[in-house]
Amino acid sequence: GWEQEFFVIKAELYKQRPDLVNCGRTLIGKLPCRNQQGDLNYFAPPPPQVEELMFTVKQELLRLGVPMAVLHNEVACAQHEMSPIYSHSTFSADNNVLFMEVLEKEAEKMGLHALLHEKPFAGINGSGKHNNWSV
Repeated sequence: GWEQEFFVIKAELYKQRPDLVNCGRTLIGKLPCRNQQGDLNYFAPPPPQVEELMFTVKQELLRLGVPMAVLHNEVACAQHEMSPIYSHSTFSADNNVLFMEVLEKEAEKMGLHALLHEKPFAGINGSGKHNNWSV
């Protein structure tokens, strides 16, 4: 099955960045301070609004037949991951596309924006779309 990593930021801040809006990643501006990623982010509880978003997405996906197994923070600040229960590869690929659509819609309803680009911010960890296969 897949593991989808993503960043969640406030929609109002997203809309102020023409590079993020048009390209899905930063192209201008100063690089972030170094060493922002680490265990502290990964093992901390998600921020309340992001946790609410992930649980809402989990419930909607379950309603659509895609049970999610994992939801947690990732290493970089504002980076998170959700993963479903393993399924056949064709279902898994379709479910990942469905997940991305649901995540973006639900984030918008909450005044947030989900960044699904693999490297939305220069200078910090990117987001993976890991696929785990069983033979």
